[in-house]
Amino acid sequence: MISSLKPTLKGKTVRHLIVMAITGIALYQAGRAIYISFERQVFLHHQANVLKDGQKQAEEINKELRDGLSSYRSASGIERLARERLNLAGPDEVVLRIGK
Repeated sequence: MISSLKPTLKGKTVRHLIVMAITGIALYQAGRAIYISFERQVFLHHQANVLKDGQKQAEEINKELRDGLSSYRSASGIERLARERLNLAGPDEVVLRIGK
């Protein structure tokens, strides 16, 4: 009777060791996946903040451009644009260019 118990006990022990090894590998992989997922979430959160900042800057630039366009729609705005950008002068004015 004792000799018949040894192979069964040995077989159970081997099976238990195999199950423990597989469980250990599964726990390692699950922990690794959780860690990688956490790192990815931190990275994506940082990227979202960078994109929000970029969007705010773009909105400010768009507002400045819209304000600039509205100022150039008036007669005085068109005249200022012609003087500043096109170097034009009024009928009784003379434009002098001084080179550097």
